Amino acid sequence: MKSLRLSLLVTIIGLWAHSALAVEVEATGMAAILSGNIGSARTQAVLNAQRSAVEQGVGVILDSKTLMENFDLIQDQVLTSSKGFITNYLVLEEKKSADGRSFLVKIKANVSTDLLEDRLSALRILHRKMGNKRLMVIYHSENPNAMKRTHGATTAALQALRDEFNSAGFRLFNESATSEVYRQIEVAGRVDRPVDDLIAMALDQQADILVRFENIGGKRGPQGGAFSAAFSTIRVSVFDTNTGRQIADAQTEGKQLLRADAGPYDWEKALAQASIKAARNVADEAISKIGNYYEQVEDQGNAMLLVFRGFDEDQKDAILDYLENTPGFQQLSELKNTLNYMEIEVFSNQQPSRLRRMVRSGLKDKGLAMQTQSASRNRIVFTNPRQSDN
Repeated sequence: MKSLRLSLLVTIIGLWAHSALAVEVEATGMAAILSGNIGSARTQAVLNAQRSAVEQGVGVILDSKTLMENFDLIQDQVLTSSKGFITNYLVLEEKKSADGRSFLVKIKANVSTDLLEDRLSALRILHRKMGNKRLMVIYHSENPNAMKRTHGATTAALQALRDEFNSAGFRLFNESATSEVYRQIEVAGRVDRPVDDLIAMALDQQADILVRFENIGGKRGPQGGAFSAAFSTIRVSVFDTNTGRQIADAQTEGKQLLRADAGPYDWEKALAQASIKAARNVADEAISKIGNYYEQVEDQGNAMLLVFRGFDEDQKDAILDYLENTPGFQQLSELKNTLNYMEIEVFSNQQPSRLRRMVRSGLKDKGLAMQTQSASRNRIVFTNPRQSDN
């Protein structure tokens, strides 16, 4: 028995120290002792210490600028219910103040960053760092066993995905816009459209983010003889349409039990419920990854896609050399490089118009003339005027 208790204690300590969804902080709280009631003062001091701990947890998630801009909202909607964000705490010190008028408590607390992020997302504070992105959800299956787009379970999963993304503050496209994308797919007579085509279609609709998902459902045998299980596996792939970069890839399974002798209606209902569960879970994971991506972009600058058409290999090398050795361009990535064509992703804090002038002027000084074919949002296309004249 003693060995079992020791093992349990070690497990609890390990969970305390290594929780991936919490941050450990130390915080102090103080409260006035009124009418000699030390017990009441201690209780209030603990609550004040917990509030201070949660405030530190918010500071881990948000930068100082975002924290300041939303402080009143955070104070009213998060800090007033701070106890709910603390998974556990340990009192390190408690005592009266030197003058005996106040009671002080110092605690070590585990603050759930997972719960905080959920709350901040619901308040649309986290999403404001992402620039209020326009997001389009498209059903596009790669697995031959995936359910059809018109299946009831798939439409239920789609609505659940839309609800989760909407709650996180994204601007969702209406049915007419997404129907146009489906129409383009059907007119082309292909259901296996490459992802580049889907991204281009979403970009035509002025979407910032494309979420492609598929739903693979089925039925498993009796669980213990009396029950069967409807299951749904939903996979989402998320892309930044401006750069074509994949932001996230997530997959989650949902399950719903039903009686082994259930009829077709109960079976369809259970499948829809399993799909909704999977959709909600996979959306939460995707939202977290999208947030991480745009936080990184914010630190590095805006992601810009620079396209160069009509330049030979030597000229493309000169362009790369310029971009790699010019201050103001971070994390340069060569996305495509084919005959007379090159796509470069860069991060820059410059406005697109300023960036366009920088590139043209800088390369002109190196004897490489170019003209702007198009410039929309985060994509600029440069062409070789000499080749155009030929």
